[in-house]
Amino acid sequence: MYLSLFVGLGAVHLLALASPGPDFALILRTCLCRPLALGAALGISLAILLHALFSLTGLSLLLTQAPGLFALVRLVGALYLLWLAKGAWQAASLPAEVGRVAAGESGSWRRGLGWGLATNLLNPKALLFFVGLVAAMVRPEVGLPVRIGLALELFVLSGLWFGLLAWGLSTRRVQAGLARLYGPLHRLCAGLFALLGAGLLWELLAAGWPV
Repeated sequence: MYLSLFVGLGAVHLLALASPGPDFALILRTCLCRPLALGAALGISLAILLHALFSLTGLSLLLTQAPGLFALVRLVGALYLLWLAKGAWQAASLPAEVGRVAAGESGSWRRGLGWGLATNLLNPKALLFFVGLVAAMVRPEVGLPVRIGLALELFVLSGLWFGLLAWGLSTRRVQAGLARLYGPLHRLCAGLFALLGAGLLWELLAAGWPV
């Protein structure tokens, strides 16, 4: 009965996953160390699961309707993205081999898990995406068991996508190629994080926050 809903929601989500954004940049930023990258992939996927559950149960909608609280979430998210930009820019100044050693020394999967969770959970664009997706595709009469199933589907798809991406980018063959682009790639990640963070701050200022 709900097969078309699962297929449609999964297809839209896969298209969104394939779009470049802070999640992809984080995997690229951490791929020098496979445990770090895989932890980041798991953290991103868990954050997506939480976003999906909050949206499917209406909690995220309540947050977006509380202007002050939502503005605070956007501010924290913007500052976190700018912090990631600073770290990526500093890493870009290191030689590739030094950066790889540094990533290995601090590259536990738990650290990556925390980075992945924070990067996605503190991204208000992700919250708004899931609120809009649920409003557009999930009818009010859809029951809680189906909604939980939809959230788990999005979690599995996210885990597969980011897990394969983290594994593939951390292979020796790919790393050999990325080593020649170490500085430019980290500057690219820094630029993406900074652009997104600055964009969020600009939106807050344009909306008259703080007031």
